[in-house]
Amino acid sequence: MVACAGGSKKAPEENADDEPRGSYHSNISGMAELHLSDHYTRPVGKAFGFYVGPETVVTNLSEIQGAYRVRVAAPGTTQQYKVEGYTAYDLDLDLVVLKVDRKNSAFLSPVPPIDTVDTLYTLLRPSTDLLVSKTTVRSFQETDSSGYYRLSARLESGKPAFYTDHGLAGIIQKQVDEGGETMTRVLEGKWIKPLLDNQESPQALIGLSNKSNTVYPSYQTIRGFRMVTNMGNITLRLYNETPEYRDNFIKLVTDQFYDSLTVHRVIRGFLIQTGAADTRDAGPQDVVGWRGPGYTLPMNIVPGIFHKRGAIAASKLPDAKNPKDESDGSQFYIVSGRVFTEKELDDLEEQKGIRYTAEQRNVYGTQGGAPHLDGDYTVFGEVTTGMELVDRISLLETYQGDRPVKDVRVLRMEFIYR
Repeated sequence: MVACAGGSKKAPEENADDEPRGSYHSNISGMAELHLSDHYTRPVGKAFGFYVGPETVVTNLSEIQGAYRVRVAAPGTTQQYKVEGYTAYDLDLDLVVLKVDRKNSAFLSPVPPIDTVDTLYTLLRPSTDLLVSKTTVRSFQETDSSGYYRLSARLESGKPAFYTDHGLAGIIQKQVDEGGETMTRVLEGKWIKPLLDNQESPQALIGLSNKSNTVYPSYQTIRGFRMVTNMGNITLRLYNETPEYRDNFIKLVTDQFYDSLTVHRVIRGFLIQTGAADTRDAGPQDVVGWRGPGYTLPMNIVPGIFHKRGAIAASKLPDAKNPKDESDGSQFYIVSGRVFTEKELDDLEEQKGIRYTAEQRNVYGTQGGAPHLDGDYTVFGEVTTGMELVDRISLLETYQGDRPVKDVRVLRMEFIYR
C-alpha cells in the first residue's frame, strides 16, 4: 500500500490537463436519488448514485442492500423511474450497477486523474440553485485492487466527487476506521469501469440481500440465542424443522440487525413483538413496525409445531397487503398466551377446519398459548428461559397501536455456542 501525505497524487504525465472536462451544470444532470422500498412497497430509505451510461446507475452496494425495489429520480424532482435490476456488483469495492428504465444522455464518465489532488468537489441542488461544495483531500491510498482519496469532511455516500476541472474523480463512500470512527472517502473512478465492462442481464434486486463476504456460523455450532434487553434477558432456541427461518435468523444476528431495536408491540396475555428496523431511532409518537430487512420468507407450517406458550413465530402483513401470504424477513413475536378450555378448542377446530392433537389440547389446556394462530403463521422456535420477563413486558402500558409507552430495547442479540 502506498500513501501520499497531504493528498498529493501523481498521474501519468500525458493525463495532465488544465482544460475543463465538463461543467457542473451538466454533471448534476447525471446524478440520481434512489428511493428504496420493501416487498410491500413500504419506503425503507433513500440513497444516492449517478448515471454512468444512458440507462445505467452506479451506487454503493451497502446503501441499497436489502431493498426489494428501487426507483430513481433526478435531484430535486418527484418523477421516479423503475430500476429493472442489478447488472454487476463488487463486494470488496462496495459497488453495484443498476439498469434503469429511463434514458439519460447526461451520464458521467470517469476521467484520467490530474497531477495533484488537494481538493475535491460535490454538487447539491436544494431547489433551483446549484451549489458546489469543496472538501480537502487528506491523503491518497492505493493498492493493486483499489485507490481512495481520504477526505476531511463527511459527505453523502453514493454521490459523485469531481476534480477541479469538473472531471469525475469517483464515488463517495463511508468507511469505519479501526477506532470505530466513520470516515468519508472517494473510490477512484477508474475502478468503476471494470464493472461496466462485465455487466450481465438484470437480476432481481433482492438477490443482493445475501451477497456478503461475512462468514456466518453454522447452525450446528449454535445452541441458542440470548436476547439482551434493558429489562433483562430472554433465551431462545430455533427449530431445525424450519431451516430457512433458522439460517435467516443466524444471518441477522451476525449482521447485528436486531441490536438497538425495540419491542414495538405488546398485547396483554397474548404476545410481544420485535424486529422492526424503523424502531431503532423512532421517537415516542412515531408509527413503527413497518420496516424489515426488505425481503420476506415463504410460509412454513410444520405439523406438530404450534403456538404454545413461549413459541417464537414470524409476523406478516394482512392478506390485502400480502398477496403471497409470506412472513416478514425479520419481525417475530413471542407468545405469552393464556389457557384455553376444551370448549374453546372445540370451537376453534370448527372455525378453522383443523384438529388439535391430544398433546396440543393438553398443552393449551394446562400451559396455554395462542391456538387461534395455528396454521396461519410460521412457528420457528421457542423461549427456553425468560418467560417471566415476556409476561412482564406484555403487561406494560401502551399507546394506541399496542406500542409500549416505556421503550423496551433489545440491546443486543447474542449467540450461545455449544
